[in-house]
Amino acid sequence: MKNAFLIYHLNSQKKLNHFSNKTTSKIITPKLAINFTLPDLAGKPHRLNEYLEKGPVMLVFFTTWCPYCKKEIPKLKQVYQQYSDQGLQLVAINAGLADTLENAKHYALQHRLPYTLLYDEDARVASQHRLKTVPKIFYIQQNGNIVHTSRKVSK
Repeated sequence: MKNAFLIYHLNSQKKLNHFSNKTTSKIITPKLAINFTLPDLAGKPHRLNEYLEKGPVMLVFFTTWCPYCKKEIPKLKQVYQQYSDQGLQLVAINAGLADTLENAKHYALQHRLPYTLLYDEDARVASQHRLKTVPKIFYIQQNGNIVHTSRKVSK
């Protein structure tokens, strides 16, 4: 299963070059993740570095109106269920692209999303990550290196 492969490499500094050269990601040399602070759906601020202190992060940008984002939800839930107890932090960010906080709240309830959801109201963080399409997934090692990007959950 490719997810196990990704988790292994998210946790392994020694295998990073091997992993980076074997993926479909355009990232060959790791890039450092940009720290940010965004509110969750209740308004509480969260920082990326807080999650990285706990383990590797799977950072997912989405919108409520994107059909491809909805299609990835079952796979995201599976990854969360399977790997969160091994230290993986799954953080989803509503990119705020023509989306409202109320839509994001409804979406989270409707789909019973068990992982952290943050709201990027002005799309500032999405812009910092050069987001052009959603979904967009960043696989980030605990040291902050982005080792893989994808439009789909790797399976």
